[in-house]
Amino acid sequence: MARKGIFGNSLKNAMEGKFDDPEVESPLPRRSSPNMARAEASLKEEDRRATRLISPALIHPSRFSDRIDATEDLTELIESIREHGQQVPILLRRLDNGDLEVVYGRRRMLACKELGIDVRASVMEMTEEEALIAQGVENNQRLDTSFIEKALFIAKILDAGFKGVVVHRATGVNDTLIYKMKSIVSAIPESLIRTIGPAHGAGRRQWEALATFCRAAKPGDLQRIEQAAIEDPNITSPERLERAIAATVARSSTTPSRRELVPGRISAAGSGKRITLTATSTKDQPFLNYLSERIPELLETWERQMATKE
Repeated sequence: MARKGIFGNSLKNAMEGKFDDPEVESPLPRRSSPNMARAEASLKEEDRRATRLISPALIHPSRFSDRIDATEDLTELIESIREHGQQVPILLRRLDNGDLEVVYGRRRMLACKELGIDVRASVMEMTEEEALIAQGVENNQRLDTSFIEKALFIAKILDAGFKGVVVHRATGVNDTLIYKMKSIVSAIPESLIRTIGPAHGAGRRQWEALATFCRAAKPGDLQRIEQAAIEDPNITSPERLERAIAATVARSSTTPSRRELVPGRISAAGSGKRITLTATSTKDQPFLNYLSERIPELLETWERQMATKE
């Protein structure tokens, strides 16, 4: 049977925006009394009995991922658990069909799976909304999530039909920024975001610059940006983001400027030494032919005019 006791207060605090994360083992204050020491040891043992060992294969992932790559830097955690054991349990919730789903502690679960051992977990009866809030608050307090990882998390919550107030409780982000982050994620193809990676240290302005380009980009432009991000396999995720943004700037600087010479009839697009005249209607095509035939004459006239000005 699932337990409510071990994390009951934590969940209540999370719903109020002051989640006290059980994942951090705070040292108990030192006491001089032997009786107090025995009491503390008893409490620790009781907490341990409130958890259980569960095969990672029996645990479903949450549909609301909080990392772009949960395996990033996983080796260190695997070695820590191999040497010292799993010090802190993960939190699971029981689904309506009886299956178990991870609320938080996904990396510890993956580490235990890699080691081929059961993961120590606590199971709570929670709604999906409660689980989201608990997951989000724990992330804010403990995980070094990047701007774009948090934006993806927020977008997934909103896309699932949850209101902004739930997002705020889970992330602490205000309404204005919530929808700015959602707009950025909606503009950039998720495949490009995952190619770039979490880009720790990169903020809203950098991702917003990329989003602005993507909103008006053609499929070929997006492929070129993605290629720029991955052409050097040895660079870091923040460097991949810089490469992608630099590629958008390079593209913008070479895009021909366009202006209407005769509105609705004749337009010109130019870049560097090249100018292209375009007739909107086929009836104006003969004029372009006439103009091209008179280029030598027009050039001579222009040169004479320039000479008289000198």
